[in-house]
Amino acid sequence: MLGNTFAKISLATVLALCLLACGASSSAAPKVRVAVSRDAVTLLPVHLAQTLGYYNEEGLDVTLTEVAGAPQNAMREGTIDVALGTTTPIQAAASGESIQGFLVIYSTTNNVLIVSPGANGAVHGFADLKGRRIGVSNVNSLSEIYLDYVLQTNGVRKEDVKAVAIGVGAPAAAAVERGDVDAGLLLGGSINMLLQKHPELTILADTRTPEGSQKIFGTAVFPGSLLVAEERWLKGNPDTARRFVRAVRKAMKWMGDHSAQEVRANLRADQRIADAQADLQTIRDFQHMLSPDGAIRKGSPELMYKVLSGSLEDVRKAHIDLSKAYTNEYLSGK
Repeated sequence: MLGNTFAKISLATVLALCLLACGASSSAAPKVRVAVSRDAVTLLPVHLAQTLGYYNEEGLDVTLTEVAGAPQNAMREGTIDVALGTTTPIQAAASGESIQGFLVIYSTTNNVLIVSPGANGAVHGFADLKGRRIGVSNVNSLSEIYLDYVLQTNGVRKEDVKAVAIGVGAPAAAAVERGDVDAGLLLGGSINMLLQKHPELTILADTRTPEGSQKIFGTAVFPGSLLVAEERWLKGNPDTARRFVRAVRKAMKWMGDHSAQEVRANLRADQRIADAQADLQTIRDFQHMLSPDGAIRKGSPELMYKVLSGSLEDVRKAHIDLSKAYTNEYLSGK
């Protein structure tokens, strides 16, 4: 009798432990590892989704990490799942890899080709750039590819100038201000850091507005910040991908509905520009650039291919199926 009672108790204990273990396993939040840049504004809704608790609302465990080097390498190594990479899907396809763009954050790029204070009196147009040093975020980066395209469309060969790495954010603005370069292709917060101090500087190209984008790219819409992931991760985690997209889109809407001051208040101190006015103006710029729905527009993949193929021989030589490089599949709630 005692043996039967002990057996029943033991069985009940085992069953209870199994149920607890199963419950813990099923309730574990899916993890999403996201690579972010040092200039937080370029992926501001991704940061806001964490600050505002939208990832938690979607039942996700999201980690945001600064990654040195190309995010494509980190994906290949399995250390991140999602990254910023507007043209990465095309570049990946050229090397036989499958990375997909799945959520547009900003509908235009945030690039300004601006003349340095020291060269401002001598450089009035693109022709005056020949033989000069021009700053880009990094040599062989997307920043330099954009520069090549802007120069080519304005009658200047890339061989006629020297691209110099100046980084992003405050270091980039300082490099242009000091005259380390004669002009710089600035992006994000560095633009207003410089213009707040030197509003008289000549701007040769500005894609922050639909009008500026139309002038450079021939279209008012050119994905400025696009989230990408390996196709195998997206296909293997469709529900997680959709929940992640919902959280970021909530943050995009919140960002568009609130003042620049409220947006800035929801950033960490280390994510803010020290010059508050420059920071607020940068946030306003990006608020105007927000994609209304996160979708890849018809014609955008072809345009991105055109920009890349002008600089990258491997892209020109590759047979790339652009229909597989970008997808709107994860925008739906299903």
